[in-house]
Amino acid sequence: MYTKPEFAPLSQDEVFGLIEAAAFATVVTSGPQGLVASHLPFVLHRERGENGTLVSHLAAANAHNTLLAEGRETLAIFQGPHGYISSSWYPRQPERDSAPTWNFAVVHCHGRPLLLDQRATARHLLELVDILEADRADRWRMRELGSGGMERRLPHVVGFEIPIARLEAKFKMGQDERLYDTEAAIKAVQQDNPSLAGLMKKHNAHRS
Repeated sequence: MYTKPEFAPLSQDEVFGLIEAAAFATVVTSGPQGLVASHLPFVLHRERGENGTLVSHLAAANAHNTLLAEGRETLAIFQGPHGYISSSWYPRQPERDSAPTWNFAVVHCHGRPLLLDQRATARHLLELVDILEADRADRWRMRELGSGGMERRLPHVVGFEIPIARLEAKFKMGQDERLYDTEAAIKAVQQDNPSLAGLMKKHNAHRS
Protein backbone atom coordinates (compact mmCIF):
# COMPACT_ATOMS: atom_id res chain seq x y z
CA MET A 1 0.00 0.00 0.00
CA TYR A 2 1.36 3.41 -0.94
CA THR A 3 1.75 5.69 2.04
CA LYS A 4 3.98 8.39 3.54
CA PRO A 5 5.60 8.60 6.99
CA GLU A 6 3.22 11.32 8.13
CA PHE A 7 0.26 8.99 7.52
CA ALA A 8 1.50 6.39 10.02
CA PRO A 9 -0.83 5.27 12.83
CA LEU A 10 -0.15 6.69 16.28
CA SER A 11 -0.02 3.21 17.84
CA GLN A 12 -0.88 -0.43 17.25
CA ASP A 13 -3.82 0.11 19.59
CA GLU A 14 -5.21 2.65 17.12
CA VAL A 15 -4.85 0.10 14.32
CA PHE A 16 -6.63 -2.60 16.32
CA GLY A 17 -9.32 -0.10 17.26
CA LEU A 18 -10.06 0.63 13.61
CA ILE A 19 -10.39 -3.10 12.86
CA GLU A 20 -12.77 -3.62 15.77
CA ALA A 21 -14.85 -0.54 14.96
CA ALA A 22 -15.16 -1.49 11.28
CA ALA A 23 -15.81 -5.20 12.01
CA PHE A 24 -16.40 -5.76 8.26
CA ALA A 25 -13.68 -6.29 5.65
CA THR A 26 -13.08 -6.97 1.99
CA VAL A 27 -11.14 -10.25 1.79
CA VAL A 28 -8.99 -10.87 -1.29
CA THR A 29 -7.19 -14.10 -2.19
CA SER A 30 -5.24 -14.93 -5.34
CA GLY A 31 -6.15 -18.21 -7.06
CA PRO A 32 -5.61 -20.03 -10.35
CA GLN A 33 -8.38 -18.00 -12.00
CA GLY A 34 -7.16 -14.68 -10.59
CA LEU A 35 -8.28 -12.63 -7.61
CA VAL A 36 -11.32 -13.69 -5.57
CA ALA A 37 -13.00 -11.28 -3.14
CA SER A 38 -15.58 -11.73 -0.38
CA HIS A 39 -17.03 -9.26 2.11
CA LEU A 40 -17.13 -10.62 5.65
CA PRO A 41 -17.51 -9.72 9.35
CA PHE A 42 -14.53 -10.38 11.61
CA VAL A 43 -13.61 -10.74 15.25
CA LEU A 44 -10.09 -9.64 16.18
CA HIS A 45 -8.17 -11.49 18.90
CA ARG A 46 -5.50 -8.96 19.82
CA GLU A 47 -3.63 -11.30 22.15
CA ARG A 48 -3.09 -14.11 19.66
CA GLY A 49 0.20 -13.49 17.87
CA GLU A 50 2.38 -10.43 17.47
CA ASN A 51 -0.15 -8.75 15.16
CA GLY A 52 -3.32 -10.43 16.39
CA THR A 53 -5.54 -13.03 14.71
CA LEU A 54 -8.71 -12.46 12.69
CA VAL A 55 -11.61 -14.92 12.81
CA SER A 56 -14.53 -15.03 10.37
CA HIS A 57 -16.84 -17.30 8.41
CA LEU A 58 -18.51 -17.53 5.03
CA ALA A 59 -21.09 -19.64 3.25
CA ALA A 60 -20.01 -23.19 2.45
CA ALA A 61 -21.29 -22.59 -1.11
CA ASN A 62 -18.79 -19.75 -1.60
CA ALA A 63 -15.99 -20.91 -3.95
CA HIS A 64 -13.59 -18.70 -1.99
CA ASN A 65 -13.50 -21.56 0.56
CA THR A 66 -11.27 -23.64 -1.70
CA LEU A 67 -8.56 -20.97 -1.70
CA LEU A 68 -8.83 -20.46 2.05
CA ALA A 69 -8.52 -24.22 2.62
CA GLU A 70 -5.31 -24.19 0.57
CA GLY A 71 -3.88 -21.55 2.89
CA ARG A 72 -3.23 -19.10 0.09
CA GLU A 73 -1.95 -15.62 0.91
CA THR A 74 -4.96 -13.50 1.78
CA LEU A 75 -5.54 -9.80 2.37
CA ALA A 76 -8.31 -8.40 4.61
CA ILE A 77 -8.99 -4.69 4.11
CA PHE A 78 -10.72 -2.70 6.87
CA GLN A 79 -11.86 0.85 6.18
CA GLY A 80 -12.33 3.54 8.79
CA PRO A 81 -13.78 7.06 8.54
CA HIS A 82 -13.28 8.74 5.16
CA GLY A 83 -14.58 11.62 3.12
CA TYR A 84 -14.03 14.16 0.37
CA ILE A 85 -12.07 17.27 1.31
CA SER A 86 -13.09 20.25 -0.82
CA SER A 87 -10.74 23.11 -1.58
CA SER A 88 -13.77 25.37 -1.26
CA TRP A 89 -13.28 25.12 2.51
CA TYR A 90 -9.76 26.53 2.42
CA PRO A 91 -9.13 30.21 3.21
CA ARG A 92 -8.02 32.51 0.40
CA GLN A 93 -4.43 33.52 1.22
CA PRO A 94 -4.70 35.07 -1.34
CA GLU A 95 -5.77 32.04 -3.44
CA ARG A 96 -7.10 28.58 -2.59
CA ASP A 97 -4.29 26.89 -4.50
CA SER A 98 -4.42 23.44 -2.85
CA ALA A 99 -6.19 20.68 -4.77
CA PRO A 100 -9.17 18.77 -3.34
CA THR A 101 -8.38 15.38 -1.83
CA TRP A 102 -9.88 12.43 0.04
CA ASN A 103 -9.01 11.74 3.67
CA PHE A 104 -9.31 8.19 4.95
CA ALA A 105 -8.13 5.56 7.39
CA VAL A 106 -7.49 1.99 6.24
CA VAL A 107 -5.82 -1.16 7.56
CA HIS A 108 -4.50 -4.04 5.45
CA CYS A 109 -4.06 -7.41 7.20
CA HIS A 110 -1.93 -10.01 5.38
CA GLY A 111 -1.80 -13.69 6.31
CA ARG A 112 -2.51 -17.29 5.41
CA PRO A 113 -5.92 -18.60 6.49
CA LEU A 114 -6.58 -21.74 8.49
CA LEU A 115 -9.98 -23.45 8.45
CA LEU A 116 -11.84 -24.06 11.72
CA ASP A 117 -13.71 -27.21 12.70
CA GLN A 118 -17.43 -27.00 13.44
CA ARG A 119 -16.94 -26.63 17.19
CA ALA A 120 -14.57 -23.67 16.74
CA THR A 121 -16.86 -22.20 14.10
CA ALA A 122 -19.81 -22.36 16.50
CA ARG A 123 -17.75 -20.61 19.20
CA HIS A 124 -16.82 -17.90 16.70
CA LEU A 125 -20.46 -17.34 15.71
CA LEU A 126 -21.51 -17.02 19.35
CA GLU A 127 -18.70 -14.53 20.01
CA LEU A 128 -19.51 -12.51 16.89
CA VAL A 129 -23.17 -12.21 17.85
CA ASP A 130 -22.24 -11.19 21.40
CA ILE A 131 -19.97 -8.43 20.08
CA LEU A 132 -22.38 -7.09 17.47
CA GLU A 133 -25.43 -7.28 19.74
CA ALA A 134 -23.70 -5.72 22.75
CA ASP A 135 -25.39 -2.69 24.31
CA ARG A 136 -28.66 -3.17 22.40
CA ALA A 137 -31.75 -2.52 24.50
CA ASP A 138 -33.40 -5.78 23.43
CA ARG A 139 -30.45 -7.72 22.04
CA TRP A 140 -30.83 -10.94 20.08
CA ARG A 141 -29.27 -14.17 21.36
CA MET A 142 -28.24 -17.25 19.41
CA ARG A 143 -30.51 -19.48 21.52
CA GLU A 144 -33.50 -17.78 19.88
CA LEU A 145 -32.82 -19.95 16.83
CA GLY A 146 -34.52 -22.70 18.84
CA SER A 147 -33.66 -26.33 19.42
CA GLY A 148 -31.25 -27.56 16.77
CA GLY A 149 -31.17 -24.18 15.07
CA MET A 150 -27.41 -23.81 15.24
CA GLU A 151 -26.78 -27.46 14.35
CA ARG A 152 -28.90 -27.16 11.18
CA ARG A 153 -26.94 -24.12 10.03
CA LEU A 154 -23.36 -25.15 10.83
CA PRO A 155 -22.94 -27.50 7.82
CA HIS A 156 -23.62 -24.51 5.58
CA VAL A 157 -20.95 -22.31 7.21
CA VAL A 158 -17.16 -22.46 7.00
CA GLY A 159 -15.17 -20.79 9.75
CA PHE A 160 -11.57 -19.70 9.35
CA GLU A 161 -8.90 -17.61 11.01
CA ILE A 162 -6.04 -15.51 9.69
CA PRO A 163 -3.01 -15.10 11.96
CA ILE A 164 -1.90 -11.63 10.86
CA ALA A 165 1.62 -11.92 9.47
CA ARG A 166 1.85 -8.30 8.36
CA LEU A 167 -0.12 -5.16 9.16
CA GLU A 168 -0.24 -2.04 7.01
CA ALA A 169 -2.09 1.05 8.17
CA LYS A 170 -2.65 4.46 6.64
CA PHE A 171 -4.31 7.41 8.37
CA LYS A 172 -4.38 10.12 5.70
CA MET A 173 -5.80 13.05 7.64
CA GLY A 174 -4.38 16.18 6.03
CA GLN A 175 -1.00 15.95 7.76
CA ASP A 176 0.74 16.90 4.50
CA GLU A 177 -1.48 19.92 3.82
CA ARG A 178 -0.95 23.45 5.14
CA LEU A 179 -2.15 23.53 8.72
CA TYR A 180 -4.59 26.39 8.20
CA ASP A 181 -6.17 24.49 5.29
CA THR A 182 -6.50 21.32 7.36
CA GLU A 183 -7.97 23.25 10.28
CA ALA A 184 -10.57 24.80 7.97
CA ALA A 185 -11.41 21.36 6.58
CA ILE A 186 -11.87 19.96 10.09
CA LYS A 187 -14.43 22.67 10.87
CA ALA A 188 -16.29 21.98 7.62
CA VAL A 189 -16.35 18.21 8.13
CA GLN A 190 -17.34 18.30 11.80
CA GLN A 191 -21.12 18.46 11.34
CA ASP A 192 -21.65 15.77 8.71
CA ASN A 193 -18.70 13.46 9.43
CA PRO A 194 -17.66 13.86 13.07
CA SER A 195 -15.69 10.60 13.13
CA LEU A 196 -13.46 11.82 10.31
CA ALA A 197 -13.13 15.26 11.91
CA GLY A 198 -12.08 13.61 15.17
CA LEU A 199 -9.34 11.62 13.48
CA MET A 200 -8.14 14.68 11.57
CA LYS A 201 -7.85 16.61 14.86
CA LYS A 202 -6.04 13.71 16.53
CA HIS A 203 -3.50 13.25 13.74
CA ASN A 204 -2.73 16.95 13.41
CA ALA A 205 -2.62 17.82 17.11
CA HIS A 206 1.20 17.83 17.10
CA ARG A 207 1.39 20.53 14.43
CA SER A 208 1.71 24.24 15.19
